[in-house]
Amino acid sequence: MQFLPRHLIRVLRWSALVHRSCLHASPNTCMSALRGRLMRAPRGNLGRRHWSGHVQSIRVTFIDRDGDEFETVARVGESLLEVAHRYDIDLEGACDGTLACCTCHLVVQEEWFEKLGSSPSEEEEDMLDMAYGLTDTSRLGCQVRAEAHLDGLVVKIPPYEPQYT
Repeated sequence: MQFLPRHLIRVLRWSALVHRSCLHASPNTCMSALRGRLMRAPRGNLGRRHWSGHVQSIRVTFIDRDGDEFETVARVGESLLEVAHRYDIDLEGACDGTLACCTCHLVVQEEWFEKLGSSPSEEEEDMLDMAYGLTDTSRLGCQVRAEAHLDGLVVKIPPYEPQYT
């Protein structure tokens, strides 16, 4: 069994990197959870350029249903749904990004919507028609990819209410 130093456990607890269910567990029982969370933490490569001159990552800010902001680091080419899942942001994505649902519905701030470059495909628009809280700047998180020119992108997760009661 591996043990973590006490000072590291304290730091992890204070920085909320440990699963809520593991807070009162012994270090041995949540070792894999700790490793997994540490591996997903941003490494400070924000805006770092590859040797070829291409930007490898960008900043994306998610605003959740309560209005809380979460600043994340997205790898270029990664979908916003993948970024949200990596940072444990409450964005469902029931179809795992296969464009078969609208549960990863996001509202892009107006100043960023034009910068996305690509307009929604016909299939994405069909899925968005079923989304609650649809706006002119709505997109599906699985269809928006992080690109170098989108550094600083801000998206909002709309409030969810079931369509059928």
